[in-house]
Amino acid sequence: MHFRNHLYVWDDRFIYVTPGMVSEVTQRHTVTLLIALDPAGFVLGDTDGQQQRYQAALIARHRARSLDASQTRLLSINFDPQSYEHHALSHFLGEHQVRAVILQPGAIDASTMQRLGAGQLDSAALFRLTTTLPRAISGYQPVTINLDMRALHVAQKVKKELPLTSTVAELASDVGLSADRLSHLFSAKLGIPIKSYILWSRMRRAVQLIAQGEPLSAVAYDAGFSDSAHLTRTIRQFFGLTPSFIIKNMQVHML
Repeated sequence: MHFRNHLYVWDDRFIYVTPGMVSEVTQRHTVTLLIALDPAGFVLGDTDGQQQRYQAALIARHRARSLDASQTRLLSINFDPQSYEHHALSHFLGEHQVRAVILQPGAIDASTMQRLGAGQLDSAALFRLTTTLPRAISGYQPVTINLDMRALHVAQKVKKELPLTSTVAELASDVGLSADRLSHLFSAKLGIPIKSYILWSRMRRAVQLIAQGEPLSAVAYDAGFSDSAHLTRTIRQFFGLTPSFIIKNMQVHML
């Protein structure tokens, strides 16, 4: 089975699996679990040029880092602020920005990982990976999360109504709040400013449209970017990838 670049995207998480890659400094709004599928491991770098090698690592949201996984197949599971895992893993990280983790024996099944990289796992099995692998982290414990339905409703609406974009005031009115109160509630409950979340959602939509073969100029307009150059810079910032790489080298699956 041939191991390829695959991106699997749900509403509140995504999986990226690759036979090997090197990326520039990226900074995401997700909490990310990186797992090397080969003994060589991967190297994470910070903005000061410090580097460290890992077999598996948990990366906090907003943490800028570079990645060198040129010597290993790599599994990257990214949890959006809408997900339970985002908040539970943030609690597990505590003050750590990057934390080496150890997975329980048997958590990584070689046959399953090979099928994942070959694009042969169904959506149920894929989603199950995103829930079972965090629980397999040594020392991880589920926690009670106090979320707010108003914040979750707004987050879901932002994604579902794209390419239309409501103002913060319009989103606030939808849940009976002032714009200032919604901004405070959203940041407090989901851990990300609402305007940053809107940008993240637009960028995710852009990746979907690029994978469908839409011209970059049309994607930029549809996703709310000023032009294709702005779109390209933003995708590189979030994913460390260019649109041309996504088009030529990656299979994108919207689930």
